[in-house]
Formats: sequence, C-alpha cells, structure tokens
Amino acid sequence: MQFKKNHLGIKNILCSEDAVSEVVDFVTIFGVLILSIGLIGVAGYPILKSAQEARYIENTKQSFIVLADNTNKVVFGQAPSQSMELKMYGEMLRITGNSVINITAKNSSGDVITLVDQQMRSIESTVGDTVIAYEGTGVWARYPDGSTLMIYKPLITSRDNMLIIPVVTVIGSSSISGSGLSRVTVYGTPRIDFYNNVNNITVTINNSDYRDGWEKYFNDMPLWINCTEGDNMCASHGRENISLYILNINLNSEVI
Repeated sequence: MQFKKNHLGIKNILCSEDAVSEVVDFVTIFGVLILSIGLIGVAGYPILKSAQEARYIENTKQSFIVLADNTNKVVFGQAPSQSMELKMYGEMLRITGNSVINITAKNSSGDVITLVDQQMRSIESTVGDTVIAYEGTGVWARYPDGSTLMIYKPLITSRDNMLIIPVVTVIGSSSISGSGLSRVTVYGTPRIDFYNNVNNITVTINNSDYRDGWEKYFNDMPLWINCTEGDNMCASHGRENISLYILNINLNSEVI
C-alpha cells in the first residue's frame, strides 16, 4: 500500500504544471540569451569597428603632424634629411598625386610673369576610406564623402611687405601596405628665388585631392582674395609692391 502511494506521488510530480513551467522558463531565457548575443554580433561589431577606425585615423593624424614638423625642417634648410617612423593599420602608405602649383605675378611694368609651374604631389596614408596626406608643407584629411579637413597649416608666411611661399615637389613613387611600423625618409636642398616689387601675386593649385582644404586655408588668410574658377583653387594676394621669396625644393622621399 505504501508503494502504491509513492508511485502515485511520482506520477503527480511528472505531470505537475510546475515542471512544465520550469522547462518553458528555461527555453525562454535561453532563447533571449541567444537573441541578445546575435544582436550584439550584428549591431555591436560595426560600432566597435567604427570606434577602432576612428582611433586609427586620429593616431595617423598625430603621426602626420610630427611628419610635417620634421619634413619642413628639410624644406626650410634646417636639416639635410629626416627619417620618421609611422604606425600603419593594415592599409597603404605611399608617395603619389598629380597636384600642381602655379604662381604668377605682375612685375613693375605690369606684365604677368609665371614664377612657378610645377608638381607638388603628396605623401599619403589610407585608413579605411579616409586619407591623411602631407602636401605643400600642410597636412590634410580627406573623408569618404569627399570633404577635406586641414590638420596642419601650410607654412605660407606674410609679414609687412614680405611674402614667403614654400613650394615642395615630393619626388618618389614607393609604397607599402600592411600593419606595423613603417619609415618615411626625406632629403633635399632648398633654393630661394627672390622677386622684388611684384604685384597681384596669384597662387593656383590644380588637380589636388585636397582642393577644398586649400580653399578654406586661403579664405582664412588675411589679404588673400579668392579667385577660384572651376575645379582648381585660386587665390590672389591683395597687397602691392611685395618682396616675394619662393622657397623651392625637390623633396626626395621614400617609404619602407
């Protein structure tokens, strides 16, 4: 008789709604857990990747500011050469570009003369779809939407009736891709060309990927007047009878 009672008790437990409820709760919690992990994978990974890329871009900007500081020492004759390490994040570092700088002025007779018409080119590092570049003594960032931000100002200097314009032609075609440390080496000897009492000094930059940045730079510079037409950037200096110094250098460059 006792056995029969125990048998009935076990049967009651197995048929209990509490047991069924516990199984349903477990399945529900497990399903929510799997769903949460899936959502984190789908939504969280892109956010994490975007944050990581933003950090890589910021690090590259800071590295290029240091690169510009050191490279411009060669441009201004303060050092014969410079060698700098850069951190890469799985993309490309290269010497490239088709940008051209043209400088004209009017002499004392009123004739327009061409003072400079030569390539600039650039040293570029790609991080995702963003490009950070050294061009014309400045540093620029070009974003996927095509907009350009100036990171480091070009070293065009105007004082009283004196104007100094550095013209840098980056020579070379080397490139490297991947992650880890890379090295940029630059060397060259600057030449100074002097022009006295010139007027209507006009700087035109053609075929630059950083045109918008150059235009904003000159718009923010005192005494410079925007004369841009079409795709090329153009700016004229408003002061007359200027002593103009053009600091010209072929900057031999290599990335390894």
